[in-house]
Amino acid sequence: MFGWFVKVDEEKRLRVRKRCRLDMSAFVNCRRAYSTPSGAPPTEEAAKACDTLRSQVLHCYSSQYCEEESKAYERCYYSAVSKGRYYDNMKTMERSCRDQVRRMERCLKRQRVLPEEL
Repeated sequence: MFGWFVKVDEEKRLRVRKRCRLDMSAFVNCRRAYSTPSGAPPTEEAAKACDTLRSQVLHCYSSQYCEEESKAYERCYYSAVSKGRYYDNMKTMERSCRDQVRRMERCLKRQRVLPEEL
């Protein structure tokens, strides 16, 4: 009825968290490897280095909560990889599926299941 007042199913949330645990731990470890010792926010270099792992975590979560967005990302990713065009712009290292990643993130926020680590 009200899209902003979604009650999250705790059992499903725990099941999805357990399913995506490996992807999440790889992302967290990447963040730690590229973090600054002073505890400052991650640099742009660190964000770019861990961007693929972040997309992987978003895809894992959205495959359970946002199936349409997840399938759109899969189609984009597989077509980009098969064509050899994973980066739209090689100088800036912009990925070709960034719109689908934004949609997955927006959907997870709307469902109120976006992990805090992201």
